[in-house]
Amino acid sequence: MAHGGARPGSGRRRGVANKLVDKRRRLKAAATARAVARLAITKEHVLTELAKLAFANMADYIEIGADGQPRLDFSALTRDQAAAIHEVVTETRIEERDDGPPIIITKTKFKLADKRGPLVDLGRHLGLFKERVEHSGPGGGPVEVKHYTDIEAARLIGRLLSKVTKAAAA
Repeated sequence: MAHGGARPGSGRRRGVANKLVDKRRRLKAAATARAVARLAITKEHVLTELAKLAFANMADYIEIGADGQPRLDFSALTRDQAAAIHEVVTETRIEERDDGPPIIITKTKFKLADKRGPLVDLGRHLGLFKERVEHSGPGGGPVEVKHYTDIEAARLIGRLLSKVTKAAAA
């Protein structure tokens, strides 16, 4: 019987199937690399997107009218400011009046993306928050450290090695 995956009489030469699989694998890897490059996913891009969310400010989305009331103004939004908008809800209703035509009332609410998460992520990236682990000894006291001489250290290492070799033999 022939080896290498080719059956007798199949008409296929050995190795041809492997070459096709390798070629497909290389093409797929190249396509994936091109897609990642086209998307431009880099550390800098991710940090920029986090910064858009973290530093969004409500004052960029509203305008204070002559009467002192806030009004939404999305007309001058940049693409970066729009990236921070999480949700927009618009409700329209018609209110009938006795003394004239009905009034159309439009109510719009919007939410910006969460700021805390992106700020914490940026702070960690910049090293603002240090993860601290505190070790303590028995009863919450200080950790006791024993200093060994070279001979004592060599004896301890020899005992550990003999235990390991006995355990491996068993």
